[in-house]
Amino acid sequence: MELYQYLLDEYGYDEPILTEQLKEDLQLNPSTLRQYIKRLSDKGLLAKVQNGIYFIPKKKPMFGSAVLDTDQIVRKKFLENRDRIIGYKSGTNFANALGLTSQTAAVATIVTNNASAAKREVNIYKKRFIIRKPRVNVNRSNYKLLQVLDLLNNYEQYSEKPLEAAKEKILRYLEDVSMNELEVKGYLNAYPIKTKLRVYELGLFDAIARRERVVQ
Repeated sequence: MELYQYLLDEYGYDEPILTEQLKEDLQLNPSTLRQYIKRLSDKGLLAKVQNGIYFIPKKKPMFGSAVLDTDQIVRKKFLENRDRIIGYKSGTNFANALGLTSQTAAVATIVTNNASAAKREVNIYKKRFIIRKPRVNVNRSNYKLLQVLDLLNNYEQYSEKPLEAAKEKILRYLEDVSMNELEVKGYLNAYPIKTKLRVYELGLFDAIARRERVVQ
């Protein structure tokens, strides 16, 4: 029961528990951890989402099994690792969030450091996601810029509006992003030439670099 109390103190109820992360935190042998997790699961103290993902259910449902909100699982596994940003939402749904399309994708795209392949599809409960590796490592300071670069790289695929119509919305989204010129150029170099040209065409490079100079 010591492990259960640790999990309750560390995670609380109805929060995703990733066994890979737990193994690192506790420095436990994988087989030992699996045994502990199985015991807690057999007692009904832990609920299994899928291999490697569990949670402590606050309430037991009258029918069926306890389930977690899918967005919680995606956030914990692919978007945030404690206080670190490790991924971001991309594709049509990001364009929709910016107001650049009325369409939404049934299969959402997530770009994350926690990707085991360049592109793969995963299922969480009955919901599907496309998981992609980023062109450069994602962190808190660059994820918004990388989201925009991905959008510009496939703009016609994701947006119903002309590129110029997206300028103000993109600038507004990036208004709290500031980097020096070398940093911005470094990220741009990870993308095709068409993406770089669109960044300069929209004035994004000057806007971000200028903000960084003002902040200094």
